[in-house]
Amino acid sequence: MARYPVHHSLFTFDIEDFSARYRDDRARLAVRSAVYRLVRDSFTTADVDWDSCTYQDGGDGAVIIVPPDVSTVLLLDPLLPKLLAGLVDHNLRAPPAEQIRVRVAVHTGELTRDEHGMTGHDLVVVCRLLDAAELRTALAHADTPLVVGVSDHVYETIVRHGYRGIEPATYHPVTVQVKKSRLHGWIHVPGSPVPPSFGANSGGTPPQQLLPDLPAFVGRAVEHRLLDKLSVESRLLVVSGPPGVGKSAIAMQWAHQVVDHYPDGQLYAHLGGPAGSVTVEQVLGHFLRVLGVPASQVPVDRAEQSALFRSVTAGRRLLLVLDDVESADQVRVLLPSSAVSTTVVTSRSRLGGLVANGGRLIEIAPLPEEDGVELLARVVGDGRIERERQSSRQLAALCAGLPLALCVAAARLVSHPRWSVGKVVAELVDEGRRLAGLSLAGDLSVQVVFDMSYETLSAPAARLYRLLGLHPGPDFGIGLAAAAVAVPTAEAERLVDEIVTANLLADPAADRYRIHDLIRLHARQQALEQEPAEQRELALRRMLDWYLRTATDAGAVVTPHRTDVRRDFTYVPVETVTFAGHADALEWLDRERVNLLAAARTAAENGWHSTAWQLADAMWGLFLYRTHYYDWLQFDLLAVRATEEDADREAEAGANDRLGLLFHALHRNDEALVHMAKAAEIWRELGDGHRVAGSMERFGFAYLDQGRIELALTHFEQALAGYRELRQQRSVGLALVSIGRALFTAGRAAEAESPLTEAVAVLDGLDVPDPYNAARARIALARTEIRGGARERALERLRVAVATMQAVNSPLGQADAEWALGELFEHAGELRIAKGHYERTEEIYARLGNPGVDRVREHIRRL
Repeated sequence: MARYPVHHSLFTFDIEDFSARYRDDRARLAVRSAVYRLVRDSFTTADVDWDSCTYQDGGDGAVIIVPPDVSTVLLLDPLLPKLLAGLVDHNLRAPPAEQIRVRVAVHTGELTRDEHGMTGHDLVVVCRLLDAAELRTALAHADTPLVVGVSDHVYETIVRHGYRGIEPATYHPVTVQVKKSRLHGWIHVPGSPVPPSFGANSGGTPPQQLLPDLPAFVGRAVEHRLLDKLSVESRLLVVSGPPGVGKSAIAMQWAHQVVDHYPDGQLYAHLGGPAGSVTVEQVLGHFLRVLGVPASQVPVDRAEQSALFRSVTAGRRLLLVLDDVESADQVRVLLPSSAVSTTVVTSRSRLGGLVANGGRLIEIAPLPEEDGVELLARVVGDGRIERERQSSRQLAALCAGLPLALCVAAARLVSHPRWSVGKVVAELVDEGRRLAGLSLAGDLSVQVVFDMSYETLSAPAARLYRLLGLHPGPDFGIGLAAAAVAVPTAEAERLVDEIVTANLLADPAADRYRIHDLIRLHARQQALEQEPAEQRELALRRMLDWYLRTATDAGAVVTPHRTDVRRDFTYVPVETVTFAGHADALEWLDRERVNLLAAARTAAENGWHSTAWQLADAMWGLFLYRTHYYDWLQFDLLAVRATEEDADREAEAGANDRLGLLFHALHRNDEALVHMAKAAEIWRELGDGHRVAGSMERFGFAYLDQGRIELALTHFEQALAGYRELRQQRSVGLALVSIGRALFTAGRAAEAESPLTEAVAVLDGLDVPDPYNAARARIALARTEIRGGARERALERLRVAVATMQAVNSPLGQADAEWALGELFEHAGELRIAKGHYERTEEIYARLGNPGVDRVREHIRRL
């Protein structure tokens, strides 16, 4: 049966931006829990029994119906001050996604209860008041997390009379339009006597200032996904990268993809670049005007402008793109206060100050070659790129993935429709003309954007940048940079960090730096223009000598028995590199292998022949343990030429000796014997008996590999006699290993055991340990023991040898040990285990490019 309506006070609230993207479901649950707790506490403070109230939950808010006997006064005071204090306290402690700002509406009226709950016209009125755009905007512009709307009836019966200290002057009249209804109400912003702003530009079209979409934009899906992800985590995104890499294009393209998420407008400002810088005051004034602030009300003072901008943007869902920013200070005063706005900054600098304050850095790399070719095709069109596919790939490679360079090259082709792609490639191949060829007068210019970043550097950093353009290799460590300008590493780190921050250097790994190909040309150009020739030569010599000194020190750790090396340093580094041990030194040589080869070539090109061959000689330890056959060949071919040019007979013999050993390792023994003979001839000429004996042993290696076993044994025995006469114990041990191997190969395993047992004893007893060759001796001895039936003793030796080869980082030595283990288990009839060891040998040989891999594979097939 229907009942008569009863008069109730109605209190309703709504959480601002409850469904915003920056909140996930976990944050929303936390917000709901907190807001209900705060509302219940406020009701309790106002002596209103929460359990006697009826409430209807709306997900992001609720309507609370208060019992008829409760005065509406209590809902305004003390309830509202308590709720405000609770919100402020909560927001101080809560993470951004769980902070709460609420709108409240209060009304009174007649409600009827039926079997479904409460209903009545006044319930509709309070909900429409809560939903009014004016109340939403007032909260968006408020400095507090709470605004209140009361109906005209509540104002007239409660507020106007000032009960409990309520101040009527802080309530301001408003007429609101919700759907087809218009109603009068009053808005109160606690703590603020000033009438609330209902929003600049309210009722107008939101600003849409993004630059037009780029029709030639290609790729960058990974970068856009990263922007999507980070825009949820932070409201400040910093897009940075080397000059010309397309930072602005990426930011703008992404902004166009997400405009629907920012219905309150998109703002854009260019703060630097070739068009000249603009002041922050100019940008703020422009933003305020387009957001609806009358020009006469825009302050002149920057601080006042920024404060007003924060007020106007509070609570709004805006997207700001600040392009070509020069400093973090420019950005800080332009950040909106809204937690649901996003600011995207592009800059030639990494703007570490913004990142330290919570901004998220997105570093942009050059385009892959295929994307570069696609960009050329988009701009040039008409099939020219596809018809000259190979030349187009060359052109993309010469532009080194920089969209700016690609666009300039494409523009030249468009403006010269009869030019072939190959013609442009031919022009750009010359490094001295490349930057000029990638610049259009008065328009796009790779040179100009590089110059702009370069001009931001301090004088010491600019000089280091110029000199690094002379570095011959693709990347470098901090020690090399320190050597270039002869400063301690701590000072070099500071200068390099400045260059990295300007995005003229990349830091792809800890203590590794890489300079983009086109930027390298720019740095070298600056060096040629600003550094005298003697200073350029000095810097280059310092870098090459740093490589030579450090490679020599690493080699001394890797192969400590090599005590007779000759080095001619011109410049000793301010600080030298120290190595923790064998593995550390070997890793350094391997990591710097490409740079060291480039350094040797540069030395040879400049006529510094001793530096060239000594760099090759310093690599011996690396090649002994890790082979790298191709690089070994390049180094020692270079060394042979350098020693011949320098007429350095002793060094020429060493280079030929190393080259002979390489050809022997590649089973190219005819070539090996030529170089070995050359080395032996020179050492006889120089009267170096130890080296002559060494040549005899080298001849034996080649003869043994050719199957000429007796000839090999003769040479090994001659070498052993020479070593014994000179009391060269390490060499004695190595010759004994060679004799044992030759006897074993000849099928005389029992005879081989004696020299190999002596070899193990000699090599184990050296004053300067040689674990690698001691392990080689053990492997050879174990193979004879396998044939003699001493399986357990052989197995123990081989396990020690495997561990040793792993410890000294010698994959080739490890492969020898695995092969011997395969033989052991095959001899015992345990073919499955044997196959596993042979397969590990195969894997290592294949990785090293060792020609013996075919022999191993054939053995596995037969097995």
